[in-house]
Amino acid sequence: MYEFQPEDIERLEAILRKKHAPKRPLKPRKRADGEGTVVSITRKLKNGTEATYYWAKKTVVLGDSRKQFVAQARTELEAIEKRDRKILKAKVAYGMEPQSALPPDPKLQDLTVGDCLEDWLRERKRDDLAPATLHMYDARIRNHLLPAFGSESVRLITYRQLKVFFEETLPAKDLGPDSIRQTFICLKSALDYYVRDGILVAHPMVGLKAPARKKKTLEDTRAIRRASKFLGEYLMVEALKAGQEARWFLGLLGLRQSEVLGMTDDSLDGARPAKRGRRVVVKQQLKRISAEHGCELSKATGKWSCGRSSTNCPQRIGENRWELTKTKTENGYREIVITEDAWQMLVAHRKKQQAKRKLPGFHPEPGEGLDKLLFTREDGKPIYAQRDRQALGELVGSIKNIPEDMTVHTLRHVATTALIEGGAERDDLIAMMGWSPKNADAQISTYSSADMAAKAADTTKGYVDSFFGGAAVKK
Repeated sequence: MYEFQPEDIERLEAILRKKHAPKRPLKPRKRADGEGTVVSITRKLKNGTEATYYWAKKTVVLGDSRKQFVAQARTELEAIEKRDRKILKAKVAYGMEPQSALPPDPKLQDLTVGDCLEDWLRERKRDDLAPATLHMYDARIRNHLLPAFGSESVRLITYRQLKVFFEETLPAKDLGPDSIRQTFICLKSALDYYVRDGILVAHPMVGLKAPARKKKTLEDTRAIRRASKFLGEYLMVEALKAGQEARWFLGLLGLRQSEVLGMTDDSLDGARPAKRGRRVVVKQQLKRISAEHGCELSKATGKWSCGRSSTNCPQRIGENRWELTKTKTENGYREIVITEDAWQMLVAHRKKQQAKRKLPGFHPEPGEGLDKLLFTREDGKPIYAQRDRQALGELVGSIKNIPEDMTVHTLRHVATTALIEGGAERDDLIAMMGWSPKNADAQISTYSSADMAAKAADTTKGYVDSFFGGAAVKK
């Protein structure tokens, strides 16, 4: 038997050491636990030279998970700094550190909330929003957001500040829930854009809820339900006396105010009545486009430097004008079949309007289609929405039991309720009211206050009748 000699044992130990030993000489440990590691790597560049790069690594606990952060640089210190900046950004985004903990980017440190809102509104204008919507956003920004936060650094705005502003400051000004909600949406959307673009790491409004929309009370729904049973008849009597039956018939048909005031001669389609029926075509709406300020806006106060309205701004851009635009949504384009009596009434109104256009004092507003409007002032100019509301107020002033604070849009609520109580199906309502099919259920819930007990009456009475043997109890 072969006996291992001392030199054999030494040779085997050397082989084992070589197999399991580190590939390179061990370096003394430089960092304590939790400081991460730094590894240097030498690479050969394309030009034949060699360069050393440093990789700094560290694993951090974020909530219930662990995440490794890695950064590369030409020096060890720079690699560590880049890695630690990544970790700090992650902690800010996770809510473990405040936004103010981040070292400011020289290009971003001077950006204010006013800059943020201005950038956002400019982008919204490029989205081709409706003028009325843009005007609403602009008013909320200038009247509420800029005076409160316009000059503050957008990086340093805090959740606590915004919570107090929306839940205490604005309600103390007697601002309604809908107006507060619109102001909330303006600021949140603007900050969303800055988070999207990497200017903000964390959103200061996370967890802050927008005020709920103002909902109709039970008494409101009952008032609309009652009105749906009588308002049409009484309003048409008063409208006939005032020579406005065409206007308010269309309102009771559920058309929006801007849709009625934007109707032109070709909005009445009587072609092939035997096959198609007489039709009202809703294809456009009337819009008032305002001039824009051309002077400087103070982002700290929300005031224009000229101190005047946009119409009187010496550097204004454009002029106030009227336009016929597309319907509010694509589904807003619709055709509604009406009775022959209603058709004859509308045609008679169109003939009167066409006769007015030949009078010397009739001067329509310049613009495509504005010389063919079915509803105008005596001088041929389009009707302002406020004047239209006043006309309705004068007509319903003598009618009892109308809904409180009734507006032109209330007629749309009344029409929806009456149609549902008359048995209109979901698709019928979509066709008549111009709703989007995907939002129809929400719209029906919002606009309708129909008597659901009456709709279920046959089922209810049949169930109750079963208690008495299926037949009414004889006296």
